[in-house]
Amino acid sequence: MTIQTPLNETPAVSPSYVSPAPAALPRVPATEGPQDAIALTGNDLTLHELARIAVGHHKAALADDAWQRIADAREVVEGIVQSGRPAYGITTGVGSQKDSGVQQTELASFNRRLLAAHATRVPGPTLDPSVARAAMTIQSNLFATGTSGVRPELVQRILQRLNDNRIPPVDASGSVGASDLVPLAQLGLGLLESAPDSIFEPGAKEALSLMNSNAISLGMGGLGLVAAERLIRTMDLAAAVALEGLRGNPGAIAPQVTAVHRRRGQKRSAGHLRALLNGSALWREGEARFLQDPLSFRCVSQIHGVGWEVLGRAQEVWETELNAPTDNPLIDSANGMVISHGNMDSTALTAAVDPLRQILAKMCELSGERLHKQHWPAFSGLPTGLARESGAVGGVQFLNLSHIAASLIASTKIWANPVLLNSVGQLADGVEDTAGLAMHAVADMARVIEAAYKITSIELTVGVWAIHRRGIAMDDLGRGVRPVVETLLPLLPIDREGEDMFSLTPLIDLVVNGDLVEAAYSAAEQ
Repeated sequence: MTIQTPLNETPAVSPSYVSPAPAALPRVPATEGPQDAIALTGNDLTLHELARIAVGHHKAALADDAWQRIADAREVVEGIVQSGRPAYGITTGVGSQKDSGVQQTELASFNRRLLAAHATRVPGPTLDPSVARAAMTIQSNLFATGTSGVRPELVQRILQRLNDNRIPPVDASGSVGASDLVPLAQLGLGLLESAPDSIFEPGAKEALSLMNSNAISLGMGGLGLVAAERLIRTMDLAAAVALEGLRGNPGAIAPQVTAVHRRRGQKRSAGHLRALLNGSALWREGEARFLQDPLSFRCVSQIHGVGWEVLGRAQEVWETELNAPTDNPLIDSANGMVISHGNMDSTALTAAVDPLRQILAKMCELSGERLHKQHWPAFSGLPTGLARESGAVGGVQFLNLSHIAASLIASTKIWANPVLLNSVGQLADGVEDTAGLAMHAVADMARVIEAAYKITSIELTVGVWAIHRRGIAMDDLGRGVRPVVETLLPLLPIDREGEDMFSLTPLIDLVVNGDLVEAAYSAAEQ
């Protein structure tokens, strides 16, 4: 029997979920020409390798020795099936039906129906295909550990579909973080559909193995963490442009300041700011307008530094989980044992992402304060809204950029609320009475990253506008700031405000694309 999946339906999402916007996906150039496949060993997959496969469409393959581990584990499963002894999810039902046995003659039908029963569709958008590709990569990597008991043929099927980019649509909802059961069941059905023969029908335990991980949450979150790293670099750049726009005091990022505080993240952020402002007239004595700037300028390296540190911790957790078998039960080939466990719990993921969303929202708050003060006469020393002259018409404030930024900042704070303590519990007749809700946490992280890029783009817009209004010579700007001014200034309707509707889209696209940011850092390094 061939499994058929209704791929023409409009699949899934509850209002709590989003498919990642481009800003929340890492920027990875597509691979061209001959390439060596990235080897999946089960123990050393990195976030950047995941992004190269999922977004850059790099090929993936299992390490040679993984195939024997998979075969050994499958032998244990086949032995259990032949013996008929009770083993969770192999010869029994799952969840609250774990005590009900499944006869050997019913195993094929049971596994087909188990997948289909969990693949319920709900109207709404599907996940970005790159997230499904990430999930397929993670599943293949977990199977490479030889602890799942699936057949080698099933793993070959997943890798072939991944490398051919034949990706099923998957709903962006349905997980409570005790395995991404619903979306993974849809992915599993899509991968197995239209198989040429029965070899790709799920065998004993294979339906459970296809569903029993957090591969969707790990995939979406992993790509988000790579994107977050680029975002924080961009936010450091926006702060450097803001210092130029305000004519701020760079003393707060002096090496002596970071030396005494000894925070790794602060050192990194301050280092970025100093490099981007290298060559700026701000370093000259008497250039800064204030003896001491507002805290949103003065505490940039401290607060952005926390962002770098929290991101580093989340990346560490993620790379551990990318290589951690979560399939329940565990197949111990060495001892011929089947062991039930709770490795699929996603609390560690949510506990890593909750604080990251919070610090990103805090950084967005600072960005909003800096952009407000750059066109606030009491701080800028310039006409209201950076207009050519004071009056009823003109300037940034006339464009309402502050209102747009404030709205987005409010959204980031809403999406930064902790997810971990919202577990619904009491599912599967009370057997599943706790859950980590990782998919909610990473979906909200995607929202925060998208909004943060928009806020940061507005800060860059206001900073460039302020620099222009002050008439600062290009040679008096930091080397890393110059490419930003050169690129964004022609896109601004300075002295033409209100003549036509202004769109931030081209500016935001330039920032999200990453080329402008990389050009700024490259110029700074020179």
